[in-house]
Formats: sequence, structure tokens, C-alpha cells
Amino acid sequence: MTLLNIKLPDGVYVIGDFSNGVPSSEYKMALQGDFYTLELPSSVLSFENDIAWYQVVVVENGKPVKTTSEIPLWKQLVGATVTIYATPNLMENDTAKGVGDSEKETPPWYCAGDFNNWTLEEMTYQDGKFVLNTGRTVSSGETIQYKIARNTDWTPYEEQFDGTSYEAGYGKNATFTADKDGTFVIEFDPKTSTLQAYVE
Repeated sequence: MTLLNIKLPDGVYVIGDFSNGVPSSEYKMALQGDFYTLELPSSVLSFENDIAWYQVVVVENGKPVKTTSEIPLWKQLVGATVTIYATPNLMENDTAKGVGDSEKETPPWYCAGDFNNWTLEEMTYQDGKFVLNTGRTVSSGETIQYKIARNTDWTPYEEQFDGTSYEAGYGKNATFTADKDGTFVIEFDPKTSTLQAYVE
């Protein structure tokens, strides 16, 4: 990627107000195990109404090939630093998929949908994921809408998530169609922002 005649090396970058919205070597992520990671000092974040934003950009052959949607960070759950995680092969342009952070890893998360009359229920943190076994029996072909949130009053609204983008306000819901009869389960991976449902 060329900026003001300076070509940035290929790689995965975190961008935001702190980088003037463009990739910078200072915020280049490093591959550690299964994830690209970056420890971002909270002092560089610009919080407005307790929310700061970032994106992740993948640069290949000098050009950006993937850029996430903006991802919120809630000040209440951000310490001195926040760790950003990225899995480029899961990333899709203009979605949060493939990217997460240590703020998202911090409990609690709640889930609601038409399976429980949109009453937010706390998810259980297990094996690095947040899980809700709804106890609801579904039939093959049945379609259910749902999403997750940080609080039982849906605040902060920026942290409502539909599996694609945060800020999933009214009417922006994940949709699942059961492939068999069984119990409806919802699972959220905070390191990759993947929200999925299945029947067991």
C-alpha cells in the first residue's frame, strides 16, 4: 500500500484515529500461533460516550485486500491495553468477521431472540467461547432470529452484534434455520467475532 509515496510492507494492520485511519508500521500485527495480534495501549484510543473504534486491514502486494467494518471498544472493559486478534482467512470486507479483542473476551455477554421472546439471557464462558444452550427444542426447517448484547438493557448499543457487524440495532438480527430436530444452541467466539447457532 502506497501512502504519500511510502510503500508499506504487506501484512495485517490495526487502524483508527490513532493511525489517522491508515496502516502504520507502529500498528502492524504479528503472527502468534493461530492469530495475528497487537497489544494496543488504551492511551491512544479516542473514546466518545465511552466507545472507541478500530478496524483491521490486510495489505497484500502493496494493496489493501480486506478491511473490516469498524469495531467498538467499550471503555468500561478496556484496561491499560487491549489485545486485538485477527484471522485474515476468516475476514470479509465491511464485516467484523475474523477479528476480535480482549474487551470482547471479558464476560458477560447476553443473548436473546424469538426463541425466548427477546429476553436477554447470560451466556456461559467455556473453552474460550460464550455459549447459550437455550433448552428450546426446534424442528428441522424452523427459522429463528437472535443476537447478542453486553447488558440486559441492550446498552451500549454499539455492542449489539448480529454475527456480521456490531451496532446491530433494531431489526439487524442473525438468522438460523434448523437442519434437524433438537436443542437450539448459540455460540460466540470473541477472538474472531463469529456468532453461530446449531442444533444438538
